[in-house]
Amino acid sequence: MNFISKALSLTTISLLIWGCGSSGTPSATPQNISAEPKPVWLMEHPIDPSYYIGIGSAAKSQYGTKAQKSAQDLALADLASQITVTITSDIVTTLIEKGKLTEEEYLATARSQAVADLEGHEFVDSWQDQHYQYAYYRLSKAKYAAIQARKRQAALSLSLDFYQKGQAAEQLGNFTEAFNASVQSFLPLLPYLNEALVTNVSGQSVILSNEVNQFIHDLISDVTLTPNKSRVTGKLGKPMQNDLTIHAKSGDGRSIRYLPLVVRFAKGSGELLGSINTGGRGFAKIQVSSITSGKKIQILETSMDLSSMLSDEIPPVLMAIINSIPRATTRIIIDVSNPSIYLESSEFFDGQAHNQLQVEPYLKHQLIQQGFHFVENPSQADWQMTLSATATRGTEYNGMYTVFADVSLSLIDRENGDEIYKNSLSRVKGIELNYPNAANTALTNAAKKLNESMLTKILESLK
Repeated sequence: MNFISKALSLTTISLLIWGCGSSGTPSATPQNISAEPKPVWLMEHPIDPSYYIGIGSAAKSQYGTKAQKSAQDLALADLASQITVTITSDIVTTLIEKGKLTEEEYLATARSQAVADLEGHEFVDSWQDQHYQYAYYRLSKAKYAAIQARKRQAALSLSLDFYQKGQAAEQLGNFTEAFNASVQSFLPLLPYLNEALVTNVSGQSVILSNEVNQFIHDLISDVTLTPNKSRVTGKLGKPMQNDLTIHAKSGDGRSIRYLPLVVRFAKGSGELLGSINTGGRGFAKIQVSSITSGKKIQILETSMDLSSMLSDEIPPVLMAIINSIPRATTRIIIDVSNPSIYLESSEFFDGQAHNQLQVEPYLKHQLIQQGFHFVENPSQADWQMTLSATATRGTEYNGMYTVFADVSLSLIDRENGDEIYKNSLSRVKGIELNYPNAANTALTNAAKKLNESMLTKILESLK
């Protein structure tokens, strides 16, 4: 079945074609093209079983002075569309069945490759009238087959060379070199996946694309990642104190050197070094500089970072092969506790220490409910909170007394002196039947307003 349609985007195809070698592409201009009567090849499309034939036309009103070049490009695109692309590769069929690749993605890649390989085409004729420019190209099927045979052999040789380099690197435990070599080994074979290109490997006759595909699969699936600790403790806003490492090994227990890994919070959040490497001994160190989520149970996930070794131009077929292979992943559970707080506070009403504290107990209660705890000794605290609240008399009207409260709150990380949170409120009103009660109400209202955004702002400041 011919999957090539002449309704392809001819502009894209023609751009790819024109970079290929051509025997006898004309340099004619409208001035030296004869406006003879319409040739036979325009009145009846030529049929020749020995040639692929392409005819293109371009409207002068649309393309202007580029009409001749456009007609030539479209003729070559028409020629290329006659080269059938089908899906017969077991590798591709399996990827499509697994949903890792669509038929359209594969055919688009195959068509582009067919166009890029379009060598040996011949210019036959051109013609123009007042409105259109026409071009006629052909390509000998025998010549095309000979060119493809030469390219197949070159692809086999190049692929086999990279394949052997990849095997050698894998034996030395150098995953990065082995993986890169396997990718380079597969690329020359992409245009020929529908053909069983056979070569000799270790004295055996094999289909090389299958061998390389299996090598990539074994290389990726053979990796195991093991953390030195599966569960650790941490504190909100603090770096991880535990020495966390990941050991990468192959199935036979050999350490895998220079394996790129990616680390992320699968649950929770924090600041960390996302890209790490196993180095020369097969061990990679996880570095978490701060935990920023208030979740009590958080999860660090480490997996192979194959994307860092792939360019953005990897063809869809090869990317689908790589993505279809399960890759090693490991997780570390973090039990997160909140930092301890030392609180210094003062509350005044009418210039005197207020006997009935309102702001301090309210804020402490809210923070304790969120999992924070307070200590009496500042040397034992992670954070130091300073609270200052002042209530000032307002006016009396019809037996109702008004008091205004001003409150400021500051939270400092005692380890580095950084201010984590700061907020202040002014003239928060309280109205009661007497001034002392109005003072209590004003201070409580201020405490509630602080609490509404305090914890959220504290967590945001840690990020």
